[in-house]
Amino acid sequence: MPKTIDYPRTTYASAWEVAEVVDDTGGKCAIETSAKKLDRKVSGSYKAIIGSAVKFGLLTSKREILTTTNLYRRIKHAYDKQEEKIYHREAFLHPPLFMQICRKFRNRELPVHMFDVMLIREFGVEEINAQNVAKAFVEGARMVDILDERNVIADVDQLANQQTPRRQLASTEMPTNLFAASSAGKTSTPEPESVATPTSYTNGISPTPSLVPPLPPLRGSDAVSALFGLDTADLDIDDDSATEPDEPLAETPKQLAAQPTRVPATPTPPAAVATTLPPMSGPPTQQPTTHHSNGLSYSIQISGPGIETHLLLQDAQDLAIVSILLEKIRKQLTA
Repeated sequence: MPKTIDYPRTTYASAWEVAEVVDDTGGKCAIETSAKKLDRKVSGSYKAIIGSAVKFGLLTSKREILTTTNLYRRIKHAYDKQEEKIYHREAFLHPPLFMQICRKFRNRELPVHMFDVMLIREFGVEEINAQNVAKAFVEGARMVDILDERNVIADVDQLANQQTPRRQLASTEMPTNLFAASSAGKTSTPEPESVATPTSYTNGISPTPSLVPPLPPLRGSDAVSALFGLDTADLDIDDDSATEPDEPLAETPKQLAAQPTRVPATPTPPAAVATTLPPMSGPPTQQPTTHHSNGLSYSIQISGPGIETHLLLQDAQDLAIVSILLEKIRKQLTA
């Protein structure tokens, strides 16, 4: 029964070369394909190199098909040179014979000049392979920094404990919500609303937020010109003509329910009104509304270029404001 050879007969560099060729073909190929890529024939010496790659843990061979191993892929995809050397050292020490030699001569000088004889007598290596095995061990040990220039073998167990390869750079777990943690200790202050909220409503009915309540009518030419941006300096209107209206009559509960709710609003500066009112095209329109059963009340809405107003008329003196607007519109139309 032939003796099983459990040690590589060629160098680690030659075994790595064959593993790279197999990896270039997709990580799996036939022995003949790898030999053609290296311009070699499938001979005994080439099969010895393949056997060494298998013993170093770089390839697997099954039915003349070579496949790269996970150890080879870890070496190929190492993060840096230091991690690559750690995995190379793991592959070099994969054969049991090489691990046994390193542990026997840890922190001691290796007798290189008589190493092949020692392999035959103490480690059971066949004489025909002793020189090749000795050469493969010395070259590979220097390559992975196990054997220094004084031929002293390092403690491989201590190296394995001190130099642990990086298993991962980023955690595979989902990170926690950092924003929620940073904002948990802070009290968020709500921003003030841009629309003023009325303080009280008539009959407990609040107006629709999308509807802007009409402004109360203003008396006097100066107030109207300031409100609508009109220049009434050329109108011959005395300030005494615009007087305060009489107090409205008391309204019954039925009238309060029938009439629309009026909410006092903050007067807007003239500049803001002039910039926010959109230009309207077309002739001014007048829209009368229904009057109350007790005391007459009319509502006039005038819209046009630069004018957009809604007036509530409850007294005959309120017509002075309407006449001012109509006179201004007449001058603009006849100009």
